[in-house]
Amino acid sequence: MILLIEDDLVTCHIMTALLKRLRHAHVVAHNGAEALEQVARQPIDLIIADLMLPDMHGLELIEQILVRPHLQDIPVMFCTASADAKTVERALALGAVDFVKKPINVDAFATRIERALKRAPARWESWREMIKRLRVDSRTFHPLLMLARDHLAELVQNLGKIREGRSSVDEMGKDELSSRVLRVRGAALNVGAIRTVQLVDFLWSGRATHEDVADLHAALVIELAAFEQALQSRSSQFFAAAAGGR
Repeated sequence: MILLIEDDLVTCHIMTALLKRLRHAHVVAHNGAEALEQVARQPIDLIIADLMLPDMHGLELIEQILVRPHLQDIPVMFCTASADAKTVERALALGAVDFVKKPINVDAFATRIERALKRAPARWESWREMIKRLRVDSRTFHPLLMLARDHLAELVQNLGKIREGRSSVDEMGKDELSSRVLRVRGAALNVGAIRTVQLVDFLWSGRATHEDVADLHAALVIELAAFEQALQSRSSQFFAAAAGGR
């Protein structure tokens, strides 16, 4: 999923038309507040951001996004009409993978989008690798995916209680929480959900502090959305992408 952060309607129309042509799923935010809502709601593989937004500067927005541990590896492209050398330098220091000046050359921009997407964090094991490892077909895979989704939803619910102060690790019992985490890990491994495994491994490692629980909860909410997307696109986009080894 690509997040396009752009307030200019003409530029937004050009870019969304390009993303549709490239067949990339995308969402649009017209300001910083909408962008923050989007990254908290669903898995994002690439951010394309303008610098001059109605409610905040693009650099400030990206700093707010990338400071969160579970979002730090999302590649970011900046696209703006004007910027001095100092702004470009700051953007690259922040971790931007590309900086594009408007007006854009559509064909060149398409190439740069594809290049930036290669920097996106791996979320799923490739379909071919999973077939080889588990010897399953799509009919077998779907129940495994639902099982992983259900286990993850249960863990997210319990972490939510801890985050809101309605429960604690001690009240829930460390053994019980560990058992829930292990169930998610096992199910996620079966369906090749790489990102989910990385997050629950951190939770299970004992290194996560109480302050980390909020970030981990937010991250796993996004992973739950990824499972939902995979379930919804079972017979179309997900398996088409998986078959291509994405």
